[in-house]
Amino acid sequence: SLLPHAPLPPSLSRNIRTAMPVLQMGAATDGQDLAEMFELYHPPDAAFEASGEPRKTGERKKRGMVHADGDWHRAVHVWLYTPDGKFVLQQRSDKKDTFPGKWDVSVGGHITAGDGVLDTALKETGEELGVQVDESKLERIGTIATSLKGNSPKQGDFTCNEYKDIFLLKYTGTLDELNFADNEVSDVKMVPWEQVQKDMLAQIDADGKEMDGPYVPRPMRYVTLLFDAVRVKFADGVPR
Repeated sequence: SLLPHAPLPPSLSRNIRTAMPVLQMGAATDGQDLAEMFELYHPPDAAFEASGEPRKTGERKKRGMVHADGDWHRAVHVWLYTPDGKFVLQQRSDKKDTFPGKWDVSVGGHITAGDGVLDTALKETGEELGVQVDESKLERIGTIATSLKGNSPKQGDFTCNEYKDIFLLKYTGTLDELNFADNEVSDVKMVPWEQVQKDMLAQIDADGKEMDGPYVPRPMRYVTLLFDAVRVKFADGVPR
């Protein structure tokens, strides 16, 4: 059955301003620290669907065990888009514990125990791509619950039950100005948003099930939420 998603209340949305690159990089580590602590959340339910806010259980657990046991946790996704209608995509490092080597959202990162959603979005954008922004430059389009299974050399079998807080960020720089952390990101490219939508839909079968492919698989509700927001921005050919 489909997991619910909830659009963000209007009071929490952010206006987009231009993001300019800052060439700096976070300290390198070997992919991820499997001992990093995550806060755990209740599975999605009617209360989440109504409020858009996941509920914490009060427990904390190491990253490696969370993915091994399928506990619900939380992450941020930041989609960088250009004035001419392209998305910045990252290829995940082969050192990643989940979906190594796959093409993915511009910036993605789990929320460490004790950290906030916006703080994590800002931190991860700086660490993964070398882009520093302030809170007002992010537009939060919603929070969605997703569930994916996989296997990787670092983690083994994993189940990623995750609440994703999804943001859009206007980016006016070039690929050469991105200073990505090679322990997190193998490569970056810019692709027209219509092509990204087509590619993501190609990894969803006729029954709505996610399939393997060059991208990290995303469910239909994720694709719909993202591209409904993007389509509005480019409705007349001019990004808003």
